Amino acid sequence: MNGEVIIEDTLERLGTEATSGYIAHAYGYEGTCEVVFNDNRFLFEAGDCLIIISNKLVERVTPSEGFRCKVIYIAARFLEMCTPEHNNYYMTGTMSLYRNPVMRLISEEQEMCEADFREVERRLRHTSHHFYQEALMSVVRTLFLDFYDFHARLYGCMEVPFQGGLILARFFAMLESGAYREHREVAYYASELCVVPKYLSELCYKVSGLSANYWIRRFTVQEIKKLLNDRSLSIARISERLHFSSPSYFNRYVRKNLGVSPLDYRR
Repeated sequence: MNGEVIIEDTLERLGTEATSGYIAHAYGYEGTCEVVFNDNRFLFEAGDCLIIISNKLVERVTPSEGFRCKVIYIAARFLEMCTPEHNNYYMTGTMSLYRNPVMRLISEEQEMCEADFREVERRLRHTSHHFYQEALMSVVRTLFLDFYDFHARLYGCMEVPFQGGLILARFFAMLESGAYREHREVAYYASELCVVPKYLSELCYKVSGLSANYWIRRFTVQEIKKLLNDRSLSIARISERLHFSSPSYFNRYVRKNLGVSPLDYRR
């Protein structure tokens, strides 16, 4: 099996460490599946396309009886190689998928999506091809461009200036790598990206409708919830792991963002 592209028939591994570092692209065939992502509930139905940009923001996946889908996990580094050059629409799509990972497809798009999935699966099996990697990259790029087209119909075709898109991509790469565990101030990320905090916040808001501080907080809160659900970790240990200056500060942060204390969250 090509480790850069993995195809499965269930969403069992979505949001787990096993698929960390992969972008999930799923198509629903039958039934429904509730996905809690970025603290919001989304219904993934037959004929829909689900794209999970961040495994870290997946909280729960609950399929209905008889739910059937196909999911293609593509390693982020491989997907980057397949991204069309000089097309910065990727960042627009990425930001909206952080907010809503489900795309409702019309019948023509459903047929196209099913055909794309079949072709990726076929190419993945055809390992004897003398130009296997290039052929696989070609069909993944086609899949990617079709997703661009589906997204543009749903949300419009606004593109981000190249430099702005690069800054946002680096900002989210820092969050995905776990920088929020130590750094929760916009100023830190702005400094690393060689821009002023106001510009980074305005850029995030322009593209996603939400501030840079919101995204830093969302990644932090999702990590806190996952760690609090691990009863083997003490609250003091979680506070240390996330580099809070003290357990009392951690307690205040959790109260502010979850509405309850760490102890009450665990009850």
